[in-house]
Amino acid sequence: PDVHPGNCWAFKGSQGHLVIRLSMKIYPTAFTLEHIPKTLSPTGTITSAPRKFLVYGLDDEYQESGTLLGAYEYDQEGEPLQMFPVMV
Repeated sequence: PDVHPGNCWAFKGSQGHLVIRLSMKIYPTAFTLEHIPKTLSPTGTITSAPRKFLVYGLDDEYQESGTLLGAYEYDQEGEPLQMFPVMV
C-alpha cells in the first residue's frame, strides 16, 4: 500500500518467485517495479532491492514454464519506481 520499509513482498535469500493471478487474460506492454529510495532506508542503502529479474507470462498458475516477456535489471541508483517494457 505504500513505500515505507517493511510494506513489501519480501523474499528470503537471494532468489524468489512471485506469481500474480489476474482476473482476465491481458497482453502487457510494460512492467513497473518499485523499491524504497535510499533516503527512506534505515541503513541508507537498498541492497535488498531486486537486481536482475525475469518476467514470464503464464496461461495459468500451474504452468511449469511460460513465455519469457523480458529480462531486466533494477537500477539502484535510479528512481524508486522504474518501468520496463515487454521485450517480446
